[in-house]
Amino acid sequence: MPVIDVPFYPLIITERPADLFRQPPAGTDMGAARLCPIADVRPGDWVLGSFEQPLNQARLDTLMQSAACFPALPATLNGYIALDGQSDMWHNGETVLIIPRESIPADTYADRSGGYRLGDRVEQTFIHEPTHDNARDKAGVRRPVIQRGTVTDVDGDMFTVAWSGRWPGHKEEQAMRLASPADIARERSTFGHAVGDIVTTPGGTATGIVLELYCHPHAGAPCARVYWPGSDWDNWGAYTFHATNRYVHQIPNIASRAASRSTSLQDLPAA
Repeated sequence: MPVIDVPFYPLIITERPADLFRQPPAGTDMGAARLCPIADVRPGDWVLGSFEQPLNQARLDTLMQSAACFPALPATLNGYIALDGQSDMWHNGETVLIIPRESIPADTYADRSGGYRLGDRVEQTFIHEPTHDNARDKAGVRRPVIQRGTVTDVDGDMFTVAWSGRWPGHKEEQAMRLASPADIARERSTFGHAVGDIVTTPGGTATGIVLELYCHPHAGAPCARVYWPGSDWDNWGAYTFHATNRYVHQIPNIASRAASRSTSLQDLPAA
């Protein structure tokens, strides 16, 4: 058998934060951690840290865990890769420290290498291109966003997803994975709601779906973009942009869920 030269990069883990940073699921093979170019990160790979330069075999680089580690949901746009599907913090050419998704324990939300299952809560990232200006968008300025949904049917390699809400304008799907319960819990603790939640207004009867959460650029107040499904004569519905304290979380019943969610057939690789 011929001997093949392969590059080795020095990797020394000096500390693993346990209090302030989220950790991979229990039972994860931490010994599988490796360095890779940011463009090689796949949906479901756990991101542990990053470095702003490309891999270099001749040096020992320091990668800082500047944010809680998380399963990746990469979206590529204009020279950067949104590893979390939403943020433009990482740029092409960076080095990332990851744990490959195959080393995450089976039957956790991060591992669906065997395919998605009925009832899975999933999320997709896509590049959103608005066609009109509004409180969050400028027409023609593309940005990555996420959308959550639920797997409602599985037939072999095909599955049906009921997506929560409807995004206006054009979109280009990039990746899909299981939704993280920790992410949803953190959104609710920070904003009072999570993406995909069904909400209403105090004393109101109409229900809307939270499409995204954000902080007002000037006031810093937590705000939400909410999609309000249309009526029989207006299929597109309406959108509102207000502070999250103006909305009330509502537990959906079967009727409201069926009326407010659209279903589409997807054939995407499992994360």
